[in-house]
Amino acid sequence: MHRHQQLTATKQQGFTLIELLIAVVIVAIGLLGHAALQIQSVNTAHQARFAQTANIAMLDIVQRFSAMPDATVNNEFNIDNLADGAAPTSTKDCNDSAETCTRAEFAAFELKDWFVNHSVYIPQLRFSIQHASNLVTIKMTWDANLSGAGAANCDADTSGAGHQCSEVAVWVR
Repeated sequence: MHRHQQLTATKQQGFTLIELLIAVVIVAIGLLGHAALQIQSVNTAHQARFAQTANIAMLDIVQRFSAMPDATVNNEFNIDNLADGAAPTSTKDCNDSAETCTRAEFAAFELKDWFVNHSVYIPQLRFSIQHASNLVTIKMTWDANLSGAGAANCDADTSGAGHQCSEVAVWVR
């Protein structure tokens, strides 16, 4: 009987190669799942950062045209680059004290300055400002997933590129 106990003890030592491989596969599946969650978390954080930056940009443009209500109600702030994403143009640098700017030139300068300052931080920034009966509507779209393509609006984003949009209406008198 003593010999039988000794044989049983030697057969039960350690793991078999199959058991070890199964354990490695289970751990690998868990690590892959964790990595996928981390990637999704980073993407969501990027999208949230762009949305927050776009909200700040929206507030900035509202403050700029609200400071010039006469120019706003006279359609001097109306612009639309949703289709092509082209930067607004201005012929004068109204920050230069040597330049004399009309109200319309100053409005064009403000739009260009706003776009240059914010398009650095918001990928594929596109926007429109439209005025009708003292109601100013601002629309913005940007490439939240960094796909490299702009979109005229979020409804037209059939590519699944993940564009985000924001729209606000402001009453100006």
